[in-house]
Amino acid sequence: MTLDLSRWSPSLTAFAEWLEDEDTSAAKQWSKRLKSADTPQAESAVAEAVVWDFIGCRCDAIHLAEDPGRGGVDFECVAGGTSFLVEVTNISIQAAADASKMPDTKLFKGYYGLLTARIRQKVRRKLEQAQNVQTKHPLLVAVTTLHQNASRSCVDRRAVEFAMSSPPSITSAWNPETGMSEGDLYQSTDLRQSVFLSPIPILGPDGKAIAQAKYQPISGFLLGGFGLEPRDVRMYGGLNPEAVRPFDALLFPDIPFCSFRTWPVSTSFEFSWSISEEAEERPRQQACEKRLRAAGLGGLHDEVREEIRRRSSE
Repeated sequence: MTLDLSRWSPSLTAFAEWLEDEDTSAAKQWSKRLKSADTPQAESAVAEAVVWDFIGCRCDAIHLAEDPGRGGVDFECVAGGTSFLVEVTNISIQAAADASKMPDTKLFKGYYGLLTARIRQKVRRKLEQAQNVQTKHPLLVAVTTLHQNASRSCVDRRAVEFAMSSPPSITSAWNPETGMSEGDLYQSTDLRQSVFLSPIPILGPDGKAIAQAKYQPISGFLLGGFGLEPRDVRMYGGLNPEAVRPFDALLFPDIPFCSFRTWPVSTSFEFSWSISEEAEERPRQQACEKRLRAAGLGGLHDEVREEIRRRSSE
């Protein structure tokens, strides 16, 4: 499969110029990967460029952190006077298709799978790099995919919550004598697909079982679906509850970050988001309205909004 790069052309061009200024050797290696006949290699090069573009415009400064000869994390960023690191990893189009059972480009309606296990795998594989970082700066692992349908359906708040805890199951009490379920149904999770939590609990100070956090050198993860048009791309984050170097979600005021509402957790848990869904949607609605007015459709927009307001008040 040949990767069509046209969708990401602006980001690729800008990144190539920036990388050339940062490190000529790194620019040559990146260009080689971008042109590779190995599609996952080319996709990983695209992922670095689009994450750089997305993150870079939200930072005061961004620099290449990876040494082409020795490796390391991809970017060192500065926002609000605070430095942090971003390492990029990509779920290939083929891997996303295998996990979701959705085609890449064709319009799809029906049941699909989640990327939770893939997200967990991608983040956890960056532990060694995180451990080798000789810095006090927080480290985020940015997980991307260029799969269009997966970007649309598998990258959202639910996806991040599932990655934080594992997808839930419908559960009930089981009576082995009768072979029947008893009581009300409820949701539960075994934490086996959680990015940061172990399925094996530990004992808290009061002797009660609590969830065990792991991979503390990784401060959190970002999840972005870049298979969509640039204006439709969304990115979400999840935070490690016991990160060695905690990341401040307020450094990205327009990226919703998920965390556990209380920690430690025992028999149940809830999530807290740095940005409400309403606040997240407001800038997009304003941008849509701006585009409609620029196209001469502002009057129609106002009529529709007024009709919605009238009907909701009836």
